[in-house]
Amino acid sequence: MKKTFLSLALVAAAAGAAQAQTPANSIGIKAGYGITSLTGNTSSGYTSKSHSAYQAGLMADVYFGEVISFHPEALYTKQYFDATDLVNLSRDVDYINLPLLARYHADGLFFEAGPEVNFALSGKDEGGADIKSRDVTPVALDYVVGLGYQLPVGLSLGVRYDGGISHTYKDTAGNNLGTGNLRSSTFWFNLGYAFGGTGR
Repeated sequence: MKKTFLSLALVAAAAGAAQAQTPANSIGIKAGYGITSLTGNTSSGYTSKSHSAYQAGLMADVYFGEVISFHPEALYTKQYFDATDLVNLSRDVDYINLPLLARYHADGLFFEAGPEVNFALSGKDEGGADIKSRDVTPVALDYVVGLGYQLPVGLSLGVRYDGGISHTYKDTAGNNLGTGNLRSSTFWFNLGYAFGGTGR
């Protein structure tokens, strides 16, 4: 009987220790400033130049162990894709971005990577005309890699690269951009806060 109780106590202690090592899941808010441009070329001779970009929204961490978490985000993003010589080909596009990332945590330091799905909400040219349905790819896929540091109180700073897999614009000559393979390329600097701290 004593051996049975001892075995149960050891199992309970091991389970408690394993649970204690897994940080609590968290939800938070974040905002980011980006430097964005387009890579690739088109038949029209389009040349991209860098411009500011902005985003804000929600984030979460769902832990699968002490150091690995699933990190989804839902972000409202404004990106300005400007042309160097052909000003009439500059475009302002608003998105809902859904990064679906894996994070590796090493104390406060974290590394992240994964896909991102982008839903275009609106698109305008420099004159303010609506060009979303004509020019903009409605659903685009990107990849994300980044790193950052998160304090136990929940505040985090991060930098990431967001690169296009899908074309940003529809590959048709009818949009005046010409046929080609323009993809987004953005460096983001992020500030986040997890409510209730990280539990780490």
